[in-house]
Amino acid sequence: MNATDRATELAWTGERLVTTCARPLVFEHVHRYAVACALAEGKRVLDIACGEGYGANLLGRIASKVIGVDLDPTTIEHARRKYRDRNLEFLIGDCLNIPCADASIDLVASFETIEHIADHDRFLSEIKRVLAPGGVVIISSPDKAAYRAVSAGGNPFHEAELTHDEFLRLLKSRFQHYVVGKQRLVVGSWIAPDTPAAGVASATFRGGFDGISIEPGVFRGIYSLALCSDDPLPILALGVFEDERLTAEVWHLLDREESPAQIQEDARRASEYKAHLEEKARHVTILEAEIAEKTRQVQHFKEESERQARLLDRSHLEARLAEERLARLTHELMEAQWDLLSLRGGMLGGNYSNGTGLDVQNRAELAESERDVLRGMVHQLQSELEARSNELQLLQQRVRMVVDSPVHKMILPFSSPQRKLRRLARLQMGG
Repeated sequence: MNATDRATELAWTGERLVTTCARPLVFEHVHRYAVACALAEGKRVLDIACGEGYGANLLGRIASKVIGVDLDPTTIEHARRKYRDRNLEFLIGDCLNIPCADASIDLVASFETIEHIADHDRFLSEIKRVLAPGGVVIISSPDKAAYRAVSAGGNPFHEAELTHDEFLRLLKSRFQHYVVGKQRLVVGSWIAPDTPAAGVASATFRGGFDGISIEPGVFRGIYSLALCSDDPLPILALGVFEDERLTAEVWHLLDREESPAQIQEDARRASEYKAHLEEKARHVTILEAEIAEKTRQVQHFKEESERQARLLDRSHLEARLAEERLARLTHELMEAQWDLLSLRGGMLGGNYSNGTGLDVQNRAELAESERDVLRGMVHQLQSELEARSNELQLLQQRVRMVVDSPVHKMILPFSSPQRKLRRLARLQMGG
């Protein structure tokens, strides 16, 4: 595969298997195709819901003709680019309307497909339509009960899962001949006869030095696998699919762990790691508490900033109104003093013969009384202004304490109350 091909590989989504995936489920999928390959020599094969195309490619090395069908155009286009052997053909098509002629297929491979379809009967009818006389279908599906036990969240792509018994009943109702088994991943040992023998049965052996248990077939198999036909079935080869490299690595690991010194060393490391994890957990708890406290402080400083901003606005406005009122009263006092001086001047240079002197004197006394009243008001207002100024200075000091708070600077440097406080503080302090 060249660099361009690698760059256009399909992404692994967790549902459709691709060749870049390196997880253990690769063995589950490839093992099923390996069983199909043992039946495919010289046959016309249909790989329904072929996905990326790796399975059709494997079958194509043995079969005379392989047709891969999938509903997704992007996937089919990818398969056409990646797998180009002359006996491979990839078609866009629906499992409920397979794009193959009647009686044109000798072997149908349907792996992990039926659970994606709600209408199981129609799907099997389509398979039987395309099967030639003597044709067989090899089909698999996750056992609903076992699959849900290991996949608590379920699979959102599955429309109608079947239990193993439901799967068996469905196939029995549509085919005259069938063989049904189970599949799951294992690590262990394998014993098999050299050649097929009527007196040999499959079983799962479990246990150890304390005892052995024997279960027929695959114990707690997760996937159901069946070979079906309306004609007598060919010999079905079942067994273990082995990754020799992984087997060697696993047994090497187990051999190494049998050393008492290694076991003790691993136990010591495990204990240290456990203590490390516990220390990390305590640290996380402390950090969570600190975060909660910092969050509370942030909220407090935010509320305090907004409150101080409102107080500063109101105090600034009241001080400005008081200054304007003082200026107005001072002006009125100056006018009253001017009137008093004018009246007194009139008294000194005026004519008393016509009786006007007494009237001017009364007016002067009245103006003097008004002056005294205004002067008292000015003194009172000056006292109020001085008190307001002192209050404003105290408020500015509190504002500076909030603005200069390290937490406030660190957490709220760009908030609206912060900007407002800084601007008002600069105005009040002449900055």
